[in-house]
Amino acid sequence: MKSLLLVLFLSAIFISSSFGVGPNLFPLRLLMPIVFVFFGTYLFQKVVLLKQKVKIEPFLLLTFLFFVYTFFHTSIVSYLRSELLGSFYEPFSILNFVFLFFFIVTLYLISISSPKSFLQKTKYLVFIFYGLYGAYALYEIFTGNHLPVSDLYDAPSWMRLAPTVVYNNSNDFAAVFTLMFMYLLAEFDSSKSRSSLLVIGLFLIHVFIIYKTQSRLSLLITFAFFGYRYPKKFVSSALFGLLLIFLMGNFTDNSWYAQLIDDIAKLKSDLSFSERQSTSVRFYLYKYALYSIIPSFGMGFGIDYSAEFYRSINDVNLHYIINPHSFIFELLINSGVIATLFYLFINLNLILKNIAAKNSDLIFQIVLFNLLLFSSSSSLFLWPIYLFFIIYICKSYQESTL
Repeated sequence: MKSLLLVLFLSAIFISSSFGVGPNLFPLRLLMPIVFVFFGTYLFQKVVLLKQKVKIEPFLLLTFLFFVYTFFHTSIVSYLRSELLGSFYEPFSILNFVFLFFFIVTLYLISISSPKSFLQKTKYLVFIFYGLYGAYALYEIFTGNHLPVSDLYDAPSWMRLAPTVVYNNSNDFAAVFTLMFMYLLAEFDSSKSRSSLLVIGLFLIHVFIIYKTQSRLSLLITFAFFGYRYPKKFVSSALFGLLLIFLMGNFTDNSWYAQLIDDIAKLKSDLSFSERQSTSVRFYLYKYALYSIIPSFGMGFGIDYSAEFYRSINDVNLHYIINPHSFIFELLINSGVIATLFYLFINLNLILKNIAAKNSDLIFQIVLFNLLLFSSSSSLFLWPIYLFFIIYICKSYQESTL
């Protein structure tokens, strides 16, 4: 029963809000109360009734304290601003925020009561869903068909070729898909001894999918992680790609080859971060996020208030964009300075712990994890990122928790 519930719960995280029976009743929301009660009872029985010793790493409790503090601080700020200033908070956002808190508590209950099972099952489910995500992403790229949760579902046909899979937009999908890619390479090829053909093939397919999402940051992070982990294979795949382009230019239709060269030139321009308007917009988004400290007195504006904060700013440079495009700045706007510094402190400690343990794979994943959260439009309710964050914590301290 325990294993079945854990598998279903973890699977529901990767299914996200797709395949629901209503706008607010998706699989994760339906399963989470059952899993919460089961693992809460299981831990109580294990510790109180059976008197079994449960070894808990203090840092795990510290990170849990971060989430508890952030939830209550943001809730109190929201209540006070609502009562004193008449601020309005969307009921849907409040519901999601409460759900997020119990979702985090459930993840901690699982990781404390069954740490070994949690990491093992997560590893294999990430592998399965990475394959499913990849297959469905290719289907979207070639057909333009999307699930109803996608913001491209009703878009004009010429816009529909960017994959979104089970997420609202392609940037969110690209961020999660790249997190899965890094985690799988580190877990299933820890000795870096897998077949070169297999690894390079996976890399090229992943790059193709991420390129189609038009998420430049996810693409750069894919290159960075693969280049760090497989410098020789990275060079080999680059040379193979150039050879393939050369052969296609000589043995295929010239118009198709010209289009390919044009796409490569466009990619080069995209990766320069100098041509696309979105780069300058992000500069202003981050500028005003820092400015939010002043009117909020460093306390934040409350539950999911970042969009409303940007709506209140009269600056054409924002181009009506109201998503922070950064988990850290979203946290700053909503929950204030202390919560943001607390989050940065946790990440710094994770990095220092892994530096001491000479675990370079996890160091890179934690750093790139935070960089990837600058690519998603809004990370607050992107459920898989919390799973990966707790995985990194557990793996950093696995000698103490397993």
